[in-house]
Amino acid sequence: MTRQKHLKAAVRARMARTGEHYTTAHRNLTAAAGEDRPDLPAGYPAVGGGRHHDSALLAHVLAAAGVTADTDGEPLEEAVVAGLAGGIGFMYFTFAYAGWLPTMTIVPRTHPRPFVRGALERAGVGHRVVETTTAAKAARELDAALAAGRTPVCTLDRGSVPYQAWADDLEGATPYDVAVLGRRDGTVLLDDDCLEPNAVAEDVFAAARAAHRQSRQRMVVVEPAAAPVALAPAIRAALAGTAHDLTEDVMPNNFAGNFGLRGLAKWAGAVADRRTKTGWARLFDSGPAFATAMRRLHDCLTTDHSSPGAVRPLYADCLDAAAGVLDAPAAAECAVLYRRAGDLWTRIADAAVDGPMAPYRELAERRVELLLDRGSAATAELQELARQAAAFATAYDVSEADRLDRLDRIGELAADVLDVEREACAALQQVAAG
Repeated sequence: MTRQKHLKAAVRARMARTGEHYTTAHRNLTAAAGEDRPDLPAGYPAVGGGRHHDSALLAHVLAAAGVTADTDGEPLEEAVVAGLAGGIGFMYFTFAYAGWLPTMTIVPRTHPRPFVRGALERAGVGHRVVETTTAAKAARELDAALAAGRTPVCTLDRGSVPYQAWADDLEGATPYDVAVLGRRDGTVLLDDDCLEPNAVAEDVFAAARAAHRQSRQRMVVVEPAAAPVALAPAIRAALAGTAHDLTEDVMPNNFAGNFGLRGLAKWAGAVADRRTKTGWARLFDSGPAFATAMRRLHDCLTTDHSSPGAVRPLYADCLDAAAGVLDAPAAAECAVLYRRAGDLWTRIADAAVDGPMAPYRELAERRVELLLDRGSAATAELQELARQAAAFATAYDVSEADRLDRLDRIGELAADVLDVEREACAALQQVAAG
C-alpha cells in the first residue's frame, strides 16, 4: 500500500508538471520499468506500458521481429505504429434492451478495419493469420509459433480474462489482442498492460480464445524482418486511409452514419437532444442509466480501445513524425489541430466523471494502477473493483436539473470538438494528397 501511495503521488506530480491525463502520466512514469528485461523472449523489448494498448503491444512484437524503419534503422515508435494501423476514427452506437440499462459505446480509433493487420499490411511486414474453430488446432498452431521463436498476437474475449474484469464487459462480446510470450508451469505468459508478464492458466487462456466466436481464435504471427520498412509510402497510405474512413462509408446501409465525422456529429447531436428518445436526456433518464452513460463515455475516451484524449494526442505525435519523413510541414500543422481535439476530448472525459461521479474516477484510476503494476496477480482486487463500479452505477441518484446541466456542459464541448475535428480532417486530407 505504501508503494501505491508513493506511485500515485508521483503520478499526480507528473500530471501537474506535464498536463497529462492520469492514465497517460501513469503509463509514461512506469514504462521505463519494462526496459532491459532478460526474463523476456530474446529481442522482446518490454511488456505493458505505452499509451495505447494495441499500439504499444504491436510495437513490442515488431521490435522483437527485428522490424526497423528505413529512415533511421530504429524500431518503429508506438505513435508511428498507431498511425500505420489507421490511427484515429470514430464509431458511436447506443443499445437499449428490455431488462437491461441502456448503454452506449464509442470507439475513437480506426474501426471496423483491423488494427494490427492494418499496420502490418501498410508497413509491408511479413505475417500470417491463422484462424480456426478447433481449440486443439489453435493450441497446436500456437505451440508451433512459440517453438519457432515468434511472439504471436492472439485475439481473446476480454470479458473471459479474469483480471480484465470491468463493469461493462460481457463474455463473448469484446475482442481483445494480447501477445503470447511463452508458457510456464501450466500457464501462458502474456504481454497485456502489466509491466510484468501476465500468467494465465492454460485452460482459461484457451477458453478466452474460444469465447469470441467471430474472431475464430485468430492468431497473427509476425515473421522476422526481411527488410526495413519503407516508411514514407507506408505513412502516406495510412494517412490517406484515415482521412477516407473519417469522411466516407466504412459500413453498408444505415450503419454508415455511425462512423467517422458523421458518427461524431450524430453523437454530439444526441448529447444535446432533449426531445427524441435517442437523445441522451431521454435515453439516460434515470440515475443508474445516466451513471452508466457517463462511465462509458469516460472509459471509451480514455482506456477502452482508446488512449487519453480519444487517441488524438498519440496520432498527433505520428503526424509530427510524418512531417519529417514526408518533408511535409503541413503534417505538423495538422498535428496541432489534433492535439487541440485531444484536449477537448480529455475535458469531455473529465466532465463525465467529476462531481458526484468522482468515486467512479477513483475506481477507474485504481484499476489502471493494478493492471500496470500487478496484472493477473491482482485478479481478486480487480474483480472487486468491477463489482464496486457496477454497484456505484446501480445506486447512483441524480436530479434532473443536475443531469441536464452535465449534459449541457458535455454538449458544449462536443460541439467544439466537432468543429475542430472537421478542420483537422480537412488538413489531413491535404497532407495525404501531398
